[in-house]
Amino acid sequence: MTKKTRSKGFFALDVHQFEGIRQNGLGVEEAATYLSLLKSTDQGNVVSSGGIRSVMNYSGLSRAEVKRAIRNLECRGLIECLEVERERARKAERYNLPIYDSRRSLSLKERGIVDAIEAEQQPAANSDIQAAHRAASKGWVEKLSDGWHIVKHSNTVAFIPNSFVQVSEGQSPLYRLVNVGELGPIMLAAELYQLQNLMDERGVPLDVVRGYFHAENEERCHNHRIHHLYPGRQHKNDETGQTESFATAHRRRWWSGEGFWDNLRALDAAHVTEWAVYSANGKTPEHDEYAYNRPQTPLGVLRNGRQVLKTPESRPAFMAYLVARLHEADGQITESLPQLIEEWRTASPVIAFENASVSHVEGVSILRLTHRAATENAKVWYHDLCQECDKAFFFVETVARSYFPQVSGIVQEIQNTPDFKEAISMKINECSMAVQ
Repeated sequence: MTKKTRSKGFFALDVHQFEGIRQNGLGVEEAATYLSLLKSTDQGNVVSSGGIRSVMNYSGLSRAEVKRAIRNLECRGLIECLEVERERARKAERYNLPIYDSRRSLSLKERGIVDAIEAEQQPAANSDIQAAHRAASKGWVEKLSDGWHIVKHSNTVAFIPNSFVQVSEGQSPLYRLVNVGELGPIMLAAELYQLQNLMDERGVPLDVVRGYFHAENEERCHNHRIHHLYPGRQHKNDETGQTESFATAHRRRWWSGEGFWDNLRALDAAHVTEWAVYSANGKTPEHDEYAYNRPQTPLGVLRNGRQVLKTPESRPAFMAYLVARLHEADGQITESLPQLIEEWRTASPVIAFENASVSHVEGVSILRLTHRAATENAKVWYHDLCQECDKAFFFVETVARSYFPQVSGIVQEIQNTPDFKEAISMKINECSMAVQ
């Protein structure tokens, strides 16, 4: 973890070192303390200027709990306490958080040669050359045509947004997870951050964890169809011949081990994760497998089982809900826009609005983290997401106008309400990607 890998909006967590907390039998207090200290590191993500008070503020732990956690982390070699000249120096370097390195350790002689090569000094004496060769066999240096060079160590990291630890208002996700009192959810959050790939996978890859939705009833609406989706999906067990149901699939085992779904539910309750629901249209009912590479339409974002207003996906999702409500009321609804919004958020429906030629729709939910690091990739992903959701919104709105003239007035009201427009659309800007 070099200084160039650090951004102002996040810090890099060495997942191997963090896993050491669990391997050493430590708990939630040590995990929260470790993350709080890492939040206060320099651009190298190693030297921390954080102190007991900052850990208390970030995590909600008491002074005695923080002191005990620091002592336990130091005894296990996960952190190193540094000497501080002035006890109350705010920016003093207080802790060293070493990174994990699978390479064999160097002898004193080999370490001196590696340091010399790093300082662009080539070994000349026979003993120095032999030491360089030994260091090379351990993976620390290599000899090229122009001399000896340092081998850059690439450790496995998870990029954690600063907002996961510190927020301007209210309690941070870390603070809330400490109140849960279990180590598992915090460890799972770090693992999900390591796995998340917004650009290519929209979030955590589907082959790791996903949620399913199925259509219980479909209503014909002229040349289109309204599909009401519900959590869970039915599938036929080929061995028993029985129809079974499953709400979610967890394909791979990684460090989380046992209690995966309990930990994930704790993250959902703490508003650390969210599920972005998309339609998989065109799949015929007789096929059990999810239809990959089919046209997909955003159907909303669920956080702890509730539709979230401040996401780009909320615009087409809310518009699909309006169409369904208009269809049920024969084109006439009397509720005001605020009432409709509250109904939508309370009921949290997942509704797909498709061409009538699409006989079947099912939903698949993509797990992602609510707090996201402010990187260029995340900004590009968010910009593309907004464009995709705008297209979906335009499709539903255009079709709805021909069936329900009343929708024109509602759309105009949405556009003339700045607060609602900001909440329901939240266009891309230069601000942080964090969602509080």
